[in-house]
Amino acid sequence: MFKITPRPGRAYWGKNLNAAGYVLKDWNWIFIDPEIKAISSPLARFKEGYIFAQENEAVIQNNIMVCGNMLQIVAHGQGVAFAEGVSAYFYEEKGIVTDLAVYIQGTNMGAIPQSRRAVECRIVCSSDNDLPIYKRKTALRYKDIVIAENDLGNGFCRYSISLDNKEASQKINHLYFRFSLKDKSAHFIHINRSFPLWSSVEHGISMYIENEVDSYSDNVADVRNVMLEKHTMN
Repeated sequence: MFKITPRPGRAYWGKNLNAAGYVLKDWNWIFIDPEIKAISSPLARFKEGYIFAQENEAVIQNNIMVCGNMLQIVAHGQGVAFAEGVSAYFYEEKGIVTDLAVYIQGTNMGAIPQSRRAVECRIVCSSDNDLPIYKRKTALRYKDIVIAENDLGNGFCRYSISLDNKEASQKINHLYFRFSLKDKSAHFIHINRSFPLWSSVEHGISMYIENEVDSYSDNVADVRNVMLEKHTMN
């Protein structure tokens, strides 16, 4: 599982990093510092990720094998474009599909180049209390699960989880947690709200699996077993 981060790498993800491991069933972490410039375009960051994957192909493929032939990426902020570049390289050059990508508070996502089939499932997480620079972001073109954090102003925060497809777009699930964003940093949701974030990610994955199962009309039981094995890595 790749954590696309600016410096200082592991410390950037906080003390509650294990929450991601429990949800994704993946403990073979590699931390990547893409050295993103303060001012850079999504296209430039995408190209940097593509080149990085090309130059570090052997290391990444070894990690994929260690992880049971699974490739999962977690990225924050500007790292989302870099992550898409990594996935695009492996899909276009090696035929390897990224199984899951979790994008947290991505910046200017509407301008990020994407290879649609490079990632099987994309999860996009955002907060209505993001910093102004992140509030101005546009939507990622291709995504599968959307998670939105909202401070209700009554001591509770709501995480709204939905699937980004026409059939399931009307179904929104909500998780509620007792805390206020006034006492938390709006940015760095992955550090300050790790438990609600990853609980919501886990719930979103369950919704996605159920929707995939329901899309088949034959051998539903067999399909369910295959999907659960594939996405939970048991």
